[in-house]
Amino acid sequence: MARHPLFSVLFFFLVCRPSSSTGSVPSKIGLIPWGNVTKEVMEAALPDSFTVITVPTEAAKSPYARMEHIYSFLESQNLLALVGPYEREVGLAAESQRLPYLSVTDVTSETRDYTLELSPDMADIGMAAYDVAHFYSWSKISVFYDDDRGVTLLEKLMTNHTMTVRGWRLPRLAQDGQVKKCLVEMRKVLVESSVVLCNRHNTRTILEQARQLAMLSTPPYQWIFYDPGLEATDLLLSFHDIAVNFTVLSRLPLVPLTDALPGLSRLDHSYVTEAAALLTSAYRDVRDVRASARVGGDFREKVNRAIRQDDYHGKVFDSQGQRSNFTLYVTGLSGNHQIKEIGVWYSRVELFDSRLNMNGEMTGLNRTTPFPLRGRTAHVVMIEEPPFTMKRKDDFSRKGNDQYEGFAVDLIEEVAKMLEFDYKIYLVHDGNFGSKQSDGQWNGMIGELLAGNATMSVAPLSINSDREEAVDFTKPFMTRYINVVMRVPRRETSYFEFLNPLSPIVWICTLCAFVVVSIVLYVLERIGSSSSSSSSSSSSSSSASSPSPCPSSSRTGASHSSSSASSPRGESRAPPITMREAFWFIFGSLLQGNTDSSPTTIPGRILTSSWWFFALILISSYTANLAAFLTVKKINTPIKSVTDLAQQTRIKYGTVKNSGVMGFFKNTNIEHFAKMWAHMSEIEPNSMVDNTSVGFSKVKEEDYAFFWDTTVNKYQTIKDCDFMEIGPPFDPKGFGIGVPPGATYREELSMAILRLSDRGRLHELETKYWGARTCPDLSKPSSDETSELQIENVAGVFFILVGGIIIAAVVCLGEYVGHQLLRASRLRRRRAERTLGEAESDSFL
Repeated sequence: MARHPLFSVLFFFLVCRPSSSTGSVPSKIGLIPWGNVTKEVMEAALPDSFTVITVPTEAAKSPYARMEHIYSFLESQNLLALVGPYEREVGLAAESQRLPYLSVTDVTSETRDYTLELSPDMADIGMAAYDVAHFYSWSKISVFYDDDRGVTLLEKLMTNHTMTVRGWRLPRLAQDGQVKKCLVEMRKVLVESSVVLCNRHNTRTILEQARQLAMLSTPPYQWIFYDPGLEATDLLLSFHDIAVNFTVLSRLPLVPLTDALPGLSRLDHSYVTEAAALLTSAYRDVRDVRASARVGGDFREKVNRAIRQDDYHGKVFDSQGQRSNFTLYVTGLSGNHQIKEIGVWYSRVELFDSRLNMNGEMTGLNRTTPFPLRGRTAHVVMIEEPPFTMKRKDDFSRKGNDQYEGFAVDLIEEVAKMLEFDYKIYLVHDGNFGSKQSDGQWNGMIGELLAGNATMSVAPLSINSDREEAVDFTKPFMTRYINVVMRVPRRETSYFEFLNPLSPIVWICTLCAFVVVSIVLYVLERIGSSSSSSSSSSSSSSSASSPSPCPSSSRTGASHSSSSASSPRGESRAPPITMREAFWFIFGSLLQGNTDSSPTTIPGRILTSSWWFFALILISSYTANLAAFLTVKKINTPIKSVTDLAQQTRIKYGTVKNSGVMGFFKNTNIEHFAKMWAHMSEIEPNSMVDNTSVGFSKVKEEDYAFFWDTTVNKYQTIKDCDFMEIGPPFDPKGFGIGVPPGATYREELSMAILRLSDRGRLHELETKYWGARTCPDLSKPSSDETSELQIENVAGVFFILVGGIIIAAVVCLGEYVGHQLLRASRLRRRRAERTLGEAESDSFL
């Protein structure tokens, strides 16, 4: 340790300053009080021949002034030795006067000619901790300390390169958050064994935070505490419910102290009695030295030599004044309020076979495995993902766990009842399942477990290699696959849906056939009528050329005879069909209506028969096809399988960012999945969504396919008939309860899940939230999947009817107006003719 320049100057000044100690053999002991050790306590431990003087060590204006004051006091008292905690100014003054200084604390000065250290050196304590750790076969160790002593212990442990040692320095009064951060970091690097060298406050904080993080039980966590006076035993035993492998290194055995001084701790009692014994023995060895005027310095030299070479107590100190001969007791604490000595560590290995001697029969007493969560409250992190975890509709009026419902909520309720612990549910703050970021940190529920905020995660969290490296998982409580959920293709609602049974080509051909047949019928009828009229005219001419029996008949009779001659049998022939009547007849025949006119010629009737057969087949086919179109819902899905998505670009597809599904696509070597990943990540980066709610919204509102777990997708298709699943499913993985790495309660949780599965309880919960789908399967036509005709299906027929009514009304109105105009025109003409006639009559008059 570097010496401060000021102290070097003062030390040189004090050493060169002549001593003035005179008089008889001194028997006074200087005491620097500490704790409950006072002048009266020290006098009670020493023989009556000794006198105890309290050394004033009050602060002064400067270190020099304080040192000079102490020096003057020590010189004036002519002391035999000093006892008390080490102080640098006192140590320099004692060294300058060659006054033995028995320190009960660590000595920080390099000059130790007269300074003797009653407490063992921390390097030796580190060696003892190493031997115990080696006996337990520890390979990774954490060291928690709050002063410079821990640095020495840490350095000693690090000299052995077979162990990985991590140090965590805490402030004197560490806060819960500071300690928790260290423990979480320790758990992240998978260090499961710890050495604690801290004050009582920090030791309690470490244990409390470790219990919250379930880091006290074994396996795998093990702890070594340095408690020289076994004063923290009550603190360690207060964690008896889960403290199953606490090993304590102490300077004192478990047996009660004899002749205990009142008001002292075990450690202070040992320091006082040990100092008193050393001083008494040294004084007895040199008390026959003859007094002289300058006896003080010589006598102190002999006392110092006698203490260092005290064979009666086993030569306690080495040449440097450090404690070299001492014993450490290895004590074990079990989980049932038991504490037993399980070994002894000796500092002088030359006197024994080995430094560490463990009692094999007792080492098993501190290795019980109670369930660490029993009777405690576990913090359970979940993610809002129907049907695993959902907020109740009236969650605003509820509190605590009662705000949530779902498969995961019911599962943790069953597990907690079985293992007898309480739990508190909270939702992950960032809404992520958990993925490793570019900086090596984890987000989502995995991050909550690693940060020590959550005791476990109960959610649809798939188990993969990356997550398994970060945290631990229980046995799977459900197996999931990946498939695609899409929106059911929407049928276009058309008011003229009755036109769908026939294709546009058929409608056009039918219209053309109607026009052509009407024209051909008119032509055939006109030709046939003309032929008949010609034949009739020839017959009439022949009859007219013969002599009339009645040549004197009147004109009227001649007309009648002529008319009768044109129809020799008295029959009347219908006039030929007109173009308008031909169109009307063909149209009426097509719609199975009646008309006044009909073909009279043989060719016309043959053509009509063909048209009727054509109309019969066409109308029958139309009627049958129309019934199927309007009643049976069959939808042709453009995407038949997952691989179809990779072969098209119209429908976008994606999944949740930083999820296990995304990890599958990112790491897969399957060709079409790798092609889809390239499309999602590079061509359409916006296809990735932040959470499943956004994904399902995109499916419902856009042409979007969403890759996600089959369990969640199935629930969505059950709840909303607008969704449908596309297979086949792929990438099977299990959902497990996540716990922090090395959590000692993982096996119990796994056993609880297996028991629930054996009892059929897991199946009951699955049936509760994944019941039968009540939506019709629109991909299969069936008579059971017909539906009533809605107004939108037949609205076009009504539109045509209304259109016909409107057109008829318009034509009727036009005819009425036309007739009125014609009538008015005739009246005007008649009036004009009457006026003209009257004018002509007047001109004759």
